[in-house]
Amino acid sequence: MSEVTNFKCPGCGAKLNFSGKTGEMTCEYCGASFDMEQVKAAEEAEKENNAGSSLSWEHIEQGAITDESGKIVAYTCPSCNAQMMATDLTAATECPYCGNQAIVKKSFEGAYKPDLVVPFAVDKNAAKSKMREFIKGKKLLPDNFAKGDRISKITGIYVPFWLFSCHADGYVNFDAYKEKRWSDAKYDYVKKDYYSLKRSGEMDFVRIPVDAASQIDDATMDSLEPFDTSKAVPYDAAYFSGYLADKYDVTSKDSEPRANTRVTSTFENKMRDAVKGYDGVTMKGESVNISGGKAEYAMLPVWMMSGRFEGKTYQFAVNGQTGKMVGELPVDNGKYWKQVILGSLVSSVAVYLIALVFGLLEGSGGVGAFICLVVGIVIGFIRGGMLKGAMKNVHISSQANKYVDDKSLKYGAALDRFLYTKTEKTEKSQS
Repeated sequence: MSEVTNFKCPGCGAKLNFSGKTGEMTCEYCGASFDMEQVKAAEEAEKENNAGSSLSWEHIEQGAITDESGKIVAYTCPSCNAQMMATDLTAATECPYCGNQAIVKKSFEGAYKPDLVVPFAVDKNAAKSKMREFIKGKKLLPDNFAKGDRISKITGIYVPFWLFSCHADGYVNFDAYKEKRWSDAKYDYVKKDYYSLKRSGEMDFVRIPVDAASQIDDATMDSLEPFDTSKAVPYDAAYFSGYLADKYDVTSKDSEPRANTRVTSTFENKMRDAVKGYDGVTMKGESVNISGGKAEYAMLPVWMMSGRFEGKTYQFAVNGQTGKMVGELPVDNGKYWKQVILGSLVSSVAVYLIALVFGLLEGSGGVGAFICLVVGIVIGFIRGGMLKGAMKNVHISSQANKYVDDKSLKYGAALDRFLYTKTEKTEKSQS
């Protein structure tokens, strides 16, 4: 039995029928017409869009860290179940992840030796100063949140990370158009020439970090980047002296999706950078292939502190190599509304006085004053939103631009295929 092929309209996706009169394929829905070359080009682009990606990584087995007894000194938090390695010189009194002050010293088995360690370069006093700078001037901070010696409880901890490296190659398809506008006495016209674009290339990614401890907020760790892993050294227990070192509980296999997201998203953006000369561009599909992918186990230095407010745990971190401070501070809702109301009143009065000076209220009666009040309220809420925004500087990273080897970036030949033209006209108003 022969197969029936239905061609889809490149413009709206409806069925195309062949017209013997014009020798073209005509859309039964939008009325657009295409020659066979345009239809085949659109069909080929659709197949490429659905090709998919090939993302695979090599995973390295880690050797165990043990002492003479086959176990290592550790602290366990009974609140969040974090397990952290330590040495006899470490005096840990508070869990850096949840703030619980009743962590228990014990021993455990099954900690794994990292491939790499990035040593601490920022000391505790410098980390405390970064924390104080972050809190300073925050008008919405609860009064009791930073009182006492909380900042002095900031703890140095080696956080487990997987570092993903690979070579990526492939292509990204885009839909694009070039636009032309003109008018006559009766109509405004918009003509758009639609194209299917293909951009291909290759690049190397070097040590994209993905944290490997479930107790740590991913956005907090992403926001601490970058770490300079070129300064990493082979594992030596001496580097852990005086610090905690977390035991990973997220495997490299389970960390793959985050690494894949960053690789594919960065690859897409690099290919988008190669598209020039179009008025509108939309990504349609991609095929990204990874080769030589491997995951290394590393310990990276972080100063951490946490606190609770209204049942929620807030984590703060300082990059132990660069001193970069990130975190999310709690918001006192009472202070927020006070700032909104105060900002609204001050802004309303200011807007009213300015309107009086420029004579904008003459003859407006109470309507002008009401408008000034509304404008002031809007300004008050904008100010409140800005104050809230200043309480947080963490975000999940979807890109890995910092880990692309720029020398490895190469573009393939660009392919631009014309699909069809569509012209729309709008009748001018007859006023």
